[in-house]
Amino acid sequence: MRCPDRDRTASRERQLADGRPYLVGADQTIADYYLLPSTFSFARTDEGKAMYSGYPVFSAWRERMEALPTVRRFRAAGSPYGPIEHARKWAVSHRPKY
Repeated sequence: MRCPDRDRTASRERQLADGRPYLVGADQTIADYYLLPSTFSFARTDEGKAMYSGYPVFSAWRERMEALPTVRRFRAAGSPYGPIEHARKWAVSHRPKY
């Protein structure tokens, strides 16, 4: 079975492989800021850490985005991030029973 997250990350890796620093070109756009939150959350999981290590160009994009002053201020203003285990349990317990 194919992994949708892996497919999407591979697509972003190819998109950025031409040397552009951001998804659409030389400057950040709404596309970069739209994608960043989900990559941040996924990167906190063991699966995300393992998967992202195989995509160096995409990982460099994430590092560039996280280094932006606006993103750093936003991260600094938030509370510490706790484990997301409750979300994993909820996803399993709320699956339809066929």
